[in-house]
Amino acid sequence: MKFILTHSGKQHSYYLAKALADLDALERFYTSSYVGSEWLQEYLLRRGDTFWTRRFIAGLGGNLVQSNWRFELPELVLRIFLGKSPLVQRSVYWRDVQFDSFVARKLTKLGMSRGCGFWGFQGSCRDSLVAANALGMPTVCELATAHVTEARRELGLEAKLMPDWADSIDNLEFTGDYLKRLEEEPHLARWVVAASEYTRKSLLADGVAEDKILQLPLGFDLDYVPYVERSRPRGRPLRLLYVGTVTQRKGIAYLLEAMKSFSANDVELHIIGGVQGSGDAFRRSEVHYVYHAPVSQRELFAMYADFDALVLPTIFEGFGLVIVEAMAAGLPCITTAHSIGPDLIRTGDNGYIVPIRDVTAIVDAVSILLDTDDDAYLGLCRRAREAALGFTWGAHRDNLSRLLDRIEN
Repeated sequence: MKFILTHSGKQHSYYLAKALADLDALERFYTSSYVGSEWLQEYLLRRGDTFWTRRFIAGLGGNLVQSNWRFELPELVLRIFLGKSPLVQRSVYWRDVQFDSFVARKLTKLGMSRGCGFWGFQGSCRDSLVAANALGMPTVCELATAHVTEARRELGLEAKLMPDWADSIDNLEFTGDYLKRLEEEPHLARWVVAASEYTRKSLLADGVAEDKILQLPLGFDLDYVPYVERSRPRGRPLRLLYVGTVTQRKGIAYLLEAMKSFSANDVELHIIGGVQGSGDAFRRSEVHYVYHAPVSQRELFAMYADFDALVLPTIFEGFGLVIVEAMAAGLPCITTAHSIGPDLIRTGDNGYIVPIRDVTAIVDAVSILLDTDDDAYLGLCRRAREAALGFTWGAHRDNLSRLLDRIEN
């Protein structure tokens, strides 16, 4: 069976499209932006471009891809001038809805039931799922995060618990019927794909039947993540790294509170990422961290060697790809069960799983790392790397092949 894959935006859909194509299971990939020209792809790669190279994946040309830039251009322009603002977020919702309507009309017009399945992503596939179901097509909805009901419960509570950080929380307020669309999509699809056990549990909690949920973990680019065995240098502080948007959705306030328990001579916290919201609460704690502006993925991979551990005490995630990437570079990770963490981290063996909103647990995990001797730390790093190797894009393709077999059977 071949699939019509659709996604308004990017996320990991390019990798999924490439994997489906490699498995001869991609009929067509509809997306809002993609550089399809192979000669242009090669040119951009030779130049070392760090923007446009994010708008394609090598090995997947435009013959199987239809990009519709008109849906994404308003968002791209607004993002240049306004960054991570509510207006930009509303433009994302508009993009998703308009793109979905376009795909639904195309499916209906072409009667694309010819033995194909339909595979869409949350937020931009409700109307397409309705159209595909009417055509008798097997349908799949993939979630890039945990279910929206879980998001509103946890993040709504977080906004009340941490009002100073409330303006940094996204995935909480939606315009028009966008919330209804997110709620309905998993129930409309024959199959629902979850990237982690946390996402699977959030779907079950919303009443999605267990036998229609399939797990498909994401992957990372192994070739670009350098791994160098090292002991933790003495004579300098333990260097912790937080990577991602600075938002209370990722539990940043609890991490900053935990840093108050350590001397700057013992522990340094480095933060890399854009700031969501006003940033007022973040700036009030600036004595407890060293801030770095966002960098490209390749630059980030090269920087991992400068740090000793990743800390991501997230409240709401779907996967948390940075966890796998950092572990591939040999960094033990401290994170919560609301991520891919429990799927590959064994506490004390290659990292630490801490409860959400638990400052004491973060302090305890950091303290253990601080007191770990060189041999034990090296063992943590090696085992972190070993666990991450099960989450490459090659592993994703193999898992996808087995998932497709299950769908067809």
